[in-house]
Amino acid sequence: MLSNAQVAQKLLETRTLMEMAGESFYKYMAYEKAAASVENAPPLGDLVAAGEHLELPGVGKSIGAAIEQLVRTGTSEQLDQLHRQFPPTLLEVLGVSGIGTKTTAMLFTEFGIASLADLEGAIEAGTLAGVPRLGKKTIENWRRGILAYRGRLHRTPLPIALAVAREAIEYLREGPPIERLVFAGSLRRAEATVGDIDLVCTTRDAVDVIAHFTAWPRAQAVLAEGPTKASIWLPGGLQIDLRVLPDHLYGNLLQHFTGSREHNIKLRECAVRSSLRVSENGILNLENGEVITCSEEAGVYAALGMQYVPPELRSGLNEIELARAGAIPTLVEAGDLRGDFHMHTTWSDGDDTLEAMIAAAAARGYEYHAISDHSPGRGRRLGLDPRKLAEQRALIEQLGARHGIATLCAGEVDVLPDGSLDFSDDVLASLDVVIASVHSATGQSREEMTARLIRACENPYVTIIGHPTGRRFGASTGSAQGTGYEFDYDAVFAAAARTGTALEIDGQAARLDLPAPLARKAKTFGVAFALDSDAHRTGDLAAIDFAVGQARRAGLEKDDVLNAQPLERVRAFVARKRGAR
Repeated sequence: MLSNAQVAQKLLETRTLMEMAGESFYKYMAYEKAAASVENAPPLGDLVAAGEHLELPGVGKSIGAAIEQLVRTGTSEQLDQLHRQFPPTLLEVLGVSGIGTKTTAMLFTEFGIASLADLEGAIEAGTLAGVPRLGKKTIENWRRGILAYRGRLHRTPLPIALAVAREAIEYLREGPPIERLVFAGSLRRAEATVGDIDLVCTTRDAVDVIAHFTAWPRAQAVLAEGPTKASIWLPGGLQIDLRVLPDHLYGNLLQHFTGSREHNIKLRECAVRSSLRVSENGILNLENGEVITCSEEAGVYAALGMQYVPPELRSGLNEIELARAGAIPTLVEAGDLRGDFHMHTTWSDGDDTLEAMIAAAAARGYEYHAISDHSPGRGRRLGLDPRKLAEQRALIEQLGARHGIATLCAGEVDVLPDGSLDFSDDVLASLDVVIASVHSATGQSREEMTARLIRACENPYVTIIGHPTGRRFGASTGSAQGTGYEFDYDAVFAAAARTGTALEIDGQAARLDLPAPLARKAKTFGVAFALDSDAHRTGDLAAIDFAVGQARRAGLEKDDVLNAQPLERVRAFVARKRGAR
């Protein structure tokens, strides 16, 4: 069964091949809009089974039928028909910057170029030399575009990309004077992985700033360089794009390049109905020719009669409708958090001592936090047995008082294959907070994993289900080492809501779990959430900010988040569930 991302990719492939085949603009763009809905939707397998995929924005009967075929078989009748006309590898050629659908079709029909390898071979052999409108500069740009395309095949985890973006910003600020400089794109939207980094800059010295940017020693290649924009390629395949305009256009520029594409399409469609045209250069009134420029991003939305849309919500779902109705939620912020429930020490698999972690949590200004080392299920070398746990609790109480922070004694307790926990009820009852996590037997069937997680939720001592889907990202590419284990999301979310069990959004770079689309779905069930760092050293405590980013993408508010509440409400949450036995 294909995942949401895989189905969305197939829909985009259908859209592209339809354009190549000469289908109407409105027909193929419908597939693009549907792909955006699918990518940000709850798991399609569940939606299709219930017939609810037809309720997604932009999904009608014909596209809905294609989605159902893709989910069940991995392909669709329409895509198969298009593949008989155009090989799938032709999309590689189209992915090269500077090559559009018409050029791709020409290269295929006239030169038999049907893949990136074919294009590279033709360039090296000089086959394209002398072709009208394909001069030396164009061919050289294609060489660069091939390099960039190979880089885009890799997606970089959000925390890694953010570190690179900050490094680039620091370098740029060492050069010619800059007024404002921020990152935009998928990085600003807090997507779990990013394909490239977008930087937005305002300055009076655009040419000098761009020259300084392209001279960055870290750049392996300069992909493009112009008066207002440039692109560089870093070793490992990460592309950075810089856009530069005068400061009075900062709001327009930032809004445009934050995206997402689907959000901007819906924004432009809404603007057109008011005879306005939106771009990075301002908002043009089509009736009188006046141009509205915005020095702040909120001005763009205000000019269109909308409430400001936070970047994390710009996914192309229903945020435009909410903004027009003034119904955008007040999203949770990092400053709302009063504590962190999930962190490890050298007592299990952490790298820093108990006191170091407590001191670091106190230094962050938390009201409370929890030490949650592993149970023995992780192996005797890593986990704490009941005797060690009691010993740790005595130290925790002393050290928490010394550093002026309420330190809770918690545990990340393994959920065993049958759904029982790795500690007895007596041991669980001694803990202030219990995080129940699956770390083994992840190959269980969907039905087995569903029953396993529901049983964990029904345990009166379980406060939080840790990293609920078990997904993990690769170290540098953003590819998943597995999409996590499968289970019936609706059934587990309903069980969590019914039993008063919180679901974790784990900020660890390799996890970012619960994923934002699933957290958005879980919120509709009335589930509570815990935003945690899953820190294994003091420097990891900042990873809680990534959990906040995913929570904001899910539309979560302060009241949805357990650790945005005072300690007495946390204790009441725990007591309420334990009292329901």
